Amino acid sequence: MATGLTRIAADPASFVPTNLVDPALLLAGSPNDRGTTLFESDDGSVKCGVWACDTYSERLPSYPEDELYVVIEGSVVVTVDGRPPETFAAGDALVIRQGTACTLEFRGPFRKVFLTHDGS
Repeated sequence: MATGLTRIAADPASFVPTNLVDPALLLAGSPNDRGTTLFESDDGSVKCGVWACDTYSERLPSYPEDELYVVIEGSVVVTVDGRPPETFAAGDALVIRQGTACTLEFRGPFRKVFLTHDGS
């Protein structure tokens, strides 16, 4: 088992384009998504870092992994199928489970600390 400590903070100037938004799922806006991964488990199933984007919205028929967001700038409106929209702003935390069908509306500039787990 690995030991140690990793600071999860990054200067936005160090972010690189992530291109995680599938253009086919884009509803509006231009994501300009960027970020950095600061930790990855040995098997690659867990990742943690900082991610940012501009204002945009997308429809995800199946969220690709379990993900914890801690919003540090901007806000995101999450609408899970069959449920009312929920807004999360700076200081809020949320988890979206793998396989969840939802619409995400990022109100930017948006920035989050993320932790993902790919359970597949």
